[in-house]
This record gives sequence, structure tokens and C-alpha cells, in this order.
Amino acid sequence: MKKTLLRGVVAGAAATGMVLPLAALPAFGEAPAGTQVQLLNITDFHGRIAETGHEVASVVERERAAFDGETVFVTAGDDIGASTYASSSQEDKPTMDVLNALGVDSASVGNHEFDRGYDDLRDRVGPATDFANVGANVYKAGTTEIADGVDPYTIVEQGDVRIGVIGAVTEDTAQLVSPGGIEDIEFGDPVTGINAAAEELEALPDDEKPDLTVLAAHLGPASVSDLDSALGSNEEFNSVVTGADPSIDAMFFGHSHLQANFAAPVPGEDGRTRPVVQSGNYGDTVGKVTLTNEGEGDWAVDEQELLDTADQTFDTPVVDEVDAIVADAVEKSQEIGSEVVGTIDEDITRAFSEDGSEDRGAESQLGNLVADALKEGVEMSQLDEADFGMTNPGGLRTDLLVDDIFGDEEPGEVTVGELNAVLPFANDHGVVTLTGADVIQLIEEQWQPDGASRSFLHMGISDELDVVYDSDAERGEHVVSVEVDGEPIDPNAEYRVATLSFLASGGDNFAAFEKGEFQQSGLTDFEIWENYFESRDVVEGDPQERQADFALDVIRTEDLEASFTYEGGEEIEVEQGGDVGLTFMTEAARDIEGPFDLALELPDGFSADLAGVEDAFTAANATTVESAVLDAIAEGSTESELTVAAGDDVATGEHTVTATLVADPEHAWWDDSPLPVSRSLDLTVTVTDAQPGEDGDDNGSDGGDGDEDSEGGGDDGRDDDNGDDGDNGGDGGGSGDDGRDDEARDDDSGDLPRTGAELGGILGLAAALVAAGGAALAASRKRGKGL
Repeated sequence: MKKTLLRGVVAGAAATGMVLPLAALPAFGEAPAGTQVQLLNITDFHGRIAETGHEVASVVERERAAFDGETVFVTAGDDIGASTYASSSQEDKPTMDVLNALGVDSASVGNHEFDRGYDDLRDRVGPATDFANVGANVYKAGTTEIADGVDPYTIVEQGDVRIGVIGAVTEDTAQLVSPGGIEDIEFGDPVTGINAAAEELEALPDDEKPDLTVLAAHLGPASVSDLDSALGSNEEFNSVVTGADPSIDAMFFGHSHLQANFAAPVPGEDGRTRPVVQSGNYGDTVGKVTLTNEGEGDWAVDEQELLDTADQTFDTPVVDEVDAIVADAVEKSQEIGSEVVGTIDEDITRAFSEDGSEDRGAESQLGNLVADALKEGVEMSQLDEADFGMTNPGGLRTDLLVDDIFGDEEPGEVTVGELNAVLPFANDHGVVTLTGADVIQLIEEQWQPDGASRSFLHMGISDELDVVYDSDAERGEHVVSVEVDGEPIDPNAEYRVATLSFLASGGDNFAAFEKGEFQQSGLTDFEIWENYFESRDVVEGDPQERQADFALDVIRTEDLEASFTYEGGEEIEVEQGGDVGLTFMTEAARDIEGPFDLALELPDGFSADLAGVEDAFTAANATTVESAVLDAIAEGSTESELTVAAGDDVATGEHTVTATLVADPEHAWWDDSPLPVSRSLDLTVTVTDAQPGEDGDDNGSDGGDGDEDSEGGGDDGRDDDNGDDGDNGGDGGGSGDDGRDDEARDDDSGDLPRTGAELGGILGLAAALVAAGGAALAASRKRGKGL
């Protein structure tokens, strides 16, 4: 059947910003009663032509052939962008060819349609597609005039029926794409744009009005268990479902990659509902709504369902054409991407929730590895070296798996195509110079603004950075400590941060990047990424976290108290050639799995004997060495004895012995508590002259317990309250008592806490233990040195 398109301009209501009344009468044209229309939809296809192109074509063609009426096929955005390599290797031209072959009638713009910038959508994508790209809330910058190359709506004529299709995109798009690519446009409130488009459709002459109106909006719910939970999960989705003009007969959504199939009340019309459908993602599902015209603009919903495309096949010339396009694209991409550029011997992945879905609020080995590559990649350019690298989790689109095979490579070999699938956006690479205070703000901005699609975005950071944050803190006060190459960050000093153009322009609400000038290296993130693999025999992920949550510290959750005590007076004293006994004590509310490293950093001429630790804990290598590995800390009270000895030639006077207890840095902690955050404890040991006639084994004191810095002490009673007196600041930015009564964790599984911050807290000696010869500790991340 002949099909014509009429594309709107929305010059009236949108230009004045007027909000339309919900009681507007539905527009209707001249289709006779009894006319049937079938609406088919996909969303968030993301160029999955090689994975589901044949299946989507088969389902669409099958439904067209089986339906005794007119069919309209619309998409709800993100057809391109973040695509797999068969499409992305050719700038998504194969996906556009597939959609043309499928006879798509209208496509809402999604945020990923702007990945390469507005100019690309207007000048390349639009002319390459046979359908309208619709977005009623995409305006020229500073106006409410629809941007060039985007239509607020389109009217599809099929036989005797005209179908109006209004498009919209989430207002969050401004934070989801590189700001530099959308300087000429802006994204407004979806409801205002949708209702303005509906009003213009209402105002058309009778012989041009649509018989029914459909909305395809690239925004969606975060929960889909039922309509109420969906409405409550996302304010923007709620506002569209409950506030879009009653003339809209069916609504398709996208963006959140979930499947939804509801009937929602039409505002202002008692008893009338309209379909609210979201067709999942990646072409796995085709949404279907069929309606029958009852006359006078009324349409009855006959069916609404989600059709699974898995293993579906159907034989028509359209399916054959799609198959040919896909085969050609795959062949070309295999030629482009089959080159082996590196090797991995273990999977390197994004972070995932327990249900298997991607978790952008958690740290990942892959994100940190990309940050490492960004930092190192500066050396490929004319730019001065960077201090560290940072990247965003949303830029990681798949994982690197040993058993994934792109072409004919061996397991573990990594190809160009596999690398491109991880970083498909072709961001510009470069360096932003920021102050230390700006860097702290960047880390704070991981907590996203109110109303953002995700409340927390966990940045990937390179190995030079060590971060401790407190997720329980007030907004603006989450960052506990930041170290660069093991030294506390200087708020007033300048640091060179390797990153992507997306972030450098303030993308994902990381606005602090905009405080510095972005120096481009002339390379893309993918070129940097590829070189990182080419320059190594084997690429490995780092099994230790680089950011840790101090809120989960086992001391703060009252799961553990730990201390060192000693026999002596106000000072720990030892004669030259003698030794002093120390007691390491733990009080655990539950069994806490290890292993941990108990380590003593000794001054020159000192030695230690940790053999007694083995008697109290299940420990390895606890001999006359400076560290011992504890397999676990048992529930209840445990004490172990150790000694510190001063050599004959040690100078008299005060010396500092530093004790730490951290997760064993050689253990791959990633799944349980990967990052040890330690609190170091400094013990002041005073060495005196050996007295004639004495063997040096007596430390010369029979007094009560004292403290390590010669200020007070003597009380041999121990206050078991684990409250923090605020004196645990210091190296690495310790955190004082925040005034909260931290409740004990109710997890009795015996596993270590989810983050290494809890591990580090194990030696976070409570200030209350100072009276018994202990000391407050500074919270910081200490990884691997001497442990």
C-alpha cells in the first residue's frame, strides 16, 4: 500500500511554552468504523543486527502477514549507538539499512542517537533513514523551536487510516551524551513537548487529522512489577503516563531496557485506559498492540502483548533482504575487527548485581583497567604526562571474556572487534588539569543529583588513586580520603587527569571536569585502548578495589574491636639488646573470614617475633618475621603475644613501630571484600642504655598499661565501648566520630563485608582502647607495601 508522511513543525504551543488542557478532544480523521490497526514496536535495539536482526524481521513480517488490517512499525529510540561490532565498525550504517528494509514508519530519537553529536544525527543519520526521527521536546538551544532534522511528530498513511506518531526523549539526555556535541540544542520537559505536538495534530484540517495517535517516548520506568510500582519508580515516566494528552491512544516507551505491558487510565476520562508498553531491548522482544475503530475517534484495544523473538524465523523477501544486509555487515566487520591485538588469561568484567544485571553503582575491574589505559595513553601523544585516569561506568558496554570468540582466534586472544565492543563511542581522549579540590569534588559527584536516572555512578580510577568514601555521610561530605601515589591529595595543587571528551564536557553530571581545560591528545579512547593491549603480552585486571566504603568498616559496624596492649609504665621502654612483649587482642561479634596480614613496620635495628600469633589464630609464616597471615578472626575474645626487640646498636631515644592489619594483598578479594582499608597504629618505643649486669630481656617496668605517645595512661581497665573520639584522623584523612550510633550488621554469614573498607577497619582500634595501651588509627588505603 502507498504510504506518505506528513511531518509536523510545532510552531504554536511549543513556541509559547503553553501547557495544554487534559480535556482536549481526541483528534480523528475519516477511517470507517471497524478499521483495524496493528502497532508493532521495538526499543533500545542498539545495532544488534547480527544477534537479532533476522528474528526481529521474522516476527514483524509474520505479524504483518497474519493481520487483516493496517500495520505501523515504530521504534522508541536508541536504534543506534552502543552497538555491537557488526554495526559499530561501520558507524551503524548497517543498522539503518536494516531498519529501512524492515519498513520502520517512525523512530523516536533516543539519547544514543546523539552519541556522535547533533550534527551527525541531522546531517548523516537523518538523510540515511527512510523514516522520520521524532522528538517533540528537542529544541534549538535557547528556544522552544524544534531542532532541525528532528520532527515533533509524523503522520503515517496506511490504506484508509492515518496514524499520528509523536516522539519524545528523556530530558536526562543532556547528561547522557557529550555536552560538546549538543551545544546547538537542548531537551525540554517531555510532557510539554508531547502535548504541544498533540495540540498541533488537533488543529489540522479534518482531511489531515490522524485517526489515532501513538506516542513513542525514549524514557521508562525503573520497576515493572505492576503499573503503580512503575509510576513510582521514575518521575518522568509517571508524568508522561498520567499527563500526556488524552488524544494519545497508545504509548510505547524505552530507555530503561525493561519489559512492561500495562493498561493505564487516560487522564480526565473515567473508565478509559490506553496501552503502556515497553519492548525490552536489543530486539529480544517486539511489542504489539491491535485496535479497532469504533467510530467518532474511539478505538478499542483488541490485543497488547510482548512477542519473544528468540529462534523465530519467517520467509519473506523483507527477511531475505535483512539477512543479506547483516551478512554483508558481518563480513566487513570480521575483516576490520578480527585482528588479534592482545591476550587475557582471566575474564575482566563490569560490575553486576546479584540478579546478573549490570550495576553501575559498583566498582569493576574493567572500569579501572580502562582508567589505567587512559592514563598511560597520554604517553602516546604530545601532551605532558597525566597523574591518573578516570572514566565513567556507562561507557563500558560489554565484558572481556576468555571464551568469547570474535573470529577464528584462540580462547583468551583479544581482537580489535572485542575491544571496540567495550568502548564503542569513539570519544576524544585527552587531559584535564584540575586542582586537588576539584578532584575531590569529582569523586563526590559520584552521588548524582536528585532526579538523576541513577543515584550513584561508580567511576573507574587508575592505580595511582586510592579513595576512601563514606556512603552514610551527608551530601557533599562523602569523601574521607584521596591519595595520589600513596600521598594525600593536596587541595591546592594541580593534577592532570586523563579522561574522555564525554566527561571533560561534564557528562553524567560530573561538572567538576568543566573547571579545567581539556587538552585533546588527538587520539580516540579506542585507539588508546587498543594500544594498551598491543603493548603487553598479557593484560590482567586488578583484583583489588581502588575505592572503599568507610561506612562498612567492621569497627564502625561494631563487628570487631582490636588493640595492642603492653606491660609497662607511661612509655614502652626497652633496653638496647632487649625486647618488649605486646599483646594483640581482638573482640569479634561474629566469625570474620580472612586472610589478613598483621604487619609491623620496624625501625632499623629492630626485629619482631610473631610466633605467638600462630597459637591464637590460624596463621601461616608466624615466625621471627615482621608479618603474619591470619586466616580468620574468631567470634569472641582472642589474645596473642608477640615481641619487639631492639638491637645492641640501636640508638637510645624514641622510635616508632607501626602496626597494621589489612586483607592479604595477594588474595583476590573481588567478590567479597577486595580492598583493604587500613588504619595504621604508631607505637612509640623508647630505647634506653643497657644496664651493666643485666641481660636486656627485662623492659624495666612493672607498672600499669600506658599509651604510646607518653601522654597519660596507666589505667589498666578497658572501656569496651567502640565509640570514636574523633582522633582517628591523620595519614590518608581519617574520619572522626560522626555522631551516629552505627548499628551492628545483621549479616551472620561469616563472610567478609562487601568492601575493603571493612577490612581496613579491622585494625581501626577504638579510641576507647587507648587507655589500655592502644591507639587511634588513621583510615587510609594501604595496598601491598610490606604486607
